[in-house]
Amino acid sequence: MNVAFDPWIPVVTLEGKPKLASLREVLTQGHLLADLSVRPHERVSLMRLFLCVAHAALDGPKDYDEWREVPARLPDAARKYLEKWRDSFELFHPTKPWLQVPDLLPAKANDDKSFIATSKLDFAMASGSNATLFDHLGSFDGRHLEDHRLALGLLTIQNFSTCGLLGRPIWRAKATADSAVDAPCIPSSMYHTLIVGESLESTICVNICDYDELSLLWGAFWAKGKLGRPVWEAMPSCIDDSDSCTTYLGRLVPLSRAIRLQESGTKMLYGEGLRHPVFPLFPREFTASEGATTGKAKQERYLVGAKLNIRPWRQLNAILHYEAQRNQLSGPLPLCHMRNEALDIWVGALIRNPGKQDILDSHESRFHVSVKLRSEEGCKSYTDCVLLASQIERRLSDAIWKYRTTLDPVNETGVGSAGTDQYWTTVEEKLGLLMDHIESLGTDQAVPTREAWRTMLWKTACDAYRAVCGQETPRQIKAFTEGWKKLNAKPKDPEMKTQKKGAKR
Repeated sequence: MNVAFDPWIPVVTLEGKPKLASLREVLTQGHLLADLSVRPHERVSLMRLFLCVAHAALDGPKDYDEWREVPARLPDAARKYLEKWRDSFELFHPTKPWLQVPDLLPAKANDDKSFIATSKLDFAMASGSNATLFDHLGSFDGRHLEDHRLALGLLTIQNFSTCGLLGRPIWRAKATADSAVDAPCIPSSMYHTLIVGESLESTICVNICDYDELSLLWGAFWAKGKLGRPVWEAMPSCIDDSDSCTTYLGRLVPLSRAIRLQESGTKMLYGEGLRHPVFPLFPREFTASEGATTGKAKQERYLVGAKLNIRPWRQLNAILHYEAQRNQLSGPLPLCHMRNEALDIWVGALIRNPGKQDILDSHESRFHVSVKLRSEEGCKSYTDCVLLASQIERRLSDAIWKYRTTLDPVNETGVGSAGTDQYWTTVEEKLGLLMDHIESLGTDQAVPTREAWRTMLWKTACDAYRAVCGQETPRQIKAFTEGWKKLNAKPKDPEMKTQKKGAKR
């Protein structure tokens, strides 16, 4: 299988029909394709592959003027580039298989136990003794993955593999490390943000960054030749050949795991590959965002990452943030060349158990981001409104806890997280009220729309409390009253002082 010319990328056409497309079709006929049809981590990995090939084919863009010419130049440049490097995209090439180490050997000669199931390449499939919700086969010897799934899994694992213990296959007479580090895209469960265009072609073009923008992100790390070349043009000669780990194109499609697939599609050799430096010792990935916490001694910066049970809209202000006063870039790099325009964005992340190999969940959302939301005033107002929602949720949690302990002080008969889950579900359904407020900033409707958002939050909290805290027995009525007092106590925070319409028992 040749990943440049054979179909393996799940896409959706403009007519809404799913299909598999080749890398060449995506880059040369992307205007006929609406979007990718993949999971969040696969989308990020594929977009990084598209951008890597585009940069290499165009040898740029070097500045804003060249960036504007990308849509016209890319199809022809990509076609010529893929033809030139055709052999390097063969999945099972005898001497240079795509994103694999051709001379990787098992730790012991003819040791079948050194090979693991290719299901390891898919985070949704069971691997080893770990079952998933919809998959329990684990490392079943007869499990076979089609070539297109192998290619997608191989690309994804190189970007999102997590740290932990691995096997130790031999790479050029040297065993790989038994304890691997994170691949570039997974630390802190970082959010990745991409601009969404009208077609897959426009999505690719609008997310390409020019050299001037990259120099802003990389700072002192940016120098002549730092753009580098893709790994398939010059595969590392050994595990210590880490030159590509500090170049932009070398990191877009990394070689973080040493892998050699068997053509049967059932097993593979799998070990640690190259170690790529990550944030904060190295500039963050171009699709990531960073925030800052100010301590007593110094300011510490961190990657904006996803968390279980917290949807992306609650962190949208941190994802989009740009510290204009200090001219410090904090948001995703592609947003720079469209700073004063409304746009549609995709936000997604793979959530991992911190410091462990476990993948817990994935998040993705799409947003329309207006010019006002991207302004300093809009971002601040959005932050305040989301903060108020979180404060009310904490009051709801305290009220439910009071109900539980009053009802049963010993065993704390619980209602779980049903109350807060219902609260956030309803709030997310009413997110349009918040967006209406942001759009009304600077007009006479700013105050009424703000009050509509606040009133909805209080009503939703009260409704959620009623739903999970029963009033059927005298003991329940007493417990309900105690919790209700806590929920509706006079707020200490001025921002929480608002009319609590619908708060009647």
